[in-house]
Amino acid sequence: MFEFPGWFFEKTPMEGGFTLGAKIEKKLADFHSEFQHIQVFETSRFGRMLVLDGVIQLTESDEFSYHEMFVHVPMNSHPDPKDVLVVGGGDGGMIRELVKYPRLETIDLCEIDEGVVNVSKEFLPFTSSGYNDPRVNIHIEDAAEFLKRKTEAYDLILVDSSDPIGPAEVLFKKPFLESIRQALRPEGAGLTQCETLFVFLPIIKRMVETGKELFPTVEYMNTLVPTYPSGMIGQLVLSKGGSYKKPVRRIPDAIGDMLRYYTPEVHEAAFHLPAFAKRELFG
Repeated sequence: MFEFPGWFFEKTPMEGGFTLGAKIEKKLADFHSEFQHIQVFETSRFGRMLVLDGVIQLTESDEFSYHEMFVHVPMNSHPDPKDVLVVGGGDGGMIRELVKYPRLETIDLCEIDEGVVNVSKEFLPFTSSGYNDPRVNIHIEDAAEFLKRKTEAYDLILVDSSDPIGPAEVLFKKPFLESIRQALRPEGAGLTQCETLFVFLPIIKRMVETGKELFPTVEYMNTLVPTYPSGMIGQLVLSKGGSYKKPVRRIPDAIGDMLRYYTPEVHEAAFHLPAFAKRELFG
């Protein structure tokens, strides 16, 4: 076995035969919450890095691409979003992007692990900056139970989950997708983190097939994130209304000027899948 002092390498049952690593300058936080092992590192290449149960969740250098696409694609595709729920996402990156929209009236966050919220507020100011917005309501609770109490309450539900092991496993199962459908308004949509095409295609296919049983419109998009497996991550779009492949409005200049990844052109391009994935997922 090779040893690399001063380096962090992912350790997960979902490693798929390879792993990701980063050179560490300093350990900022390292503790076990009720649900998982939480770590924050200062890296030499990627800035600060959040790790849950041995898996990289985000780095300061590239988190913007993930969070921008997860938020600005649905915000500019839904006819008139007013109320949004973020499931997971305790680092605050989704919230940071959502509070840029004055049109939103309520922004709820349902995160099972308060430890993620607290460590992000302390060590990840670049993602947690939106928590002070008065429209933001934090619910420390199991989202599967939280959503059971909601009926047509949200225009958008954004599921910023970790991998389908540990506390996030339930978020990839049919009953949870059914609760998303129940909690969405008639024109609403749910977006859920849905792995990477090059490593976890069977998981994605199961999610697409389950989504098709529940929603009239099911779509899949790709986002480039260098510090995720194979350098990309996918989001599954589950819409009770129409397609999310093209924006229905022009993004305001005041928002667009702040972004580093999302553009209307990137929005549309994200839904164009490579041939092998398109055949496997959508025939």
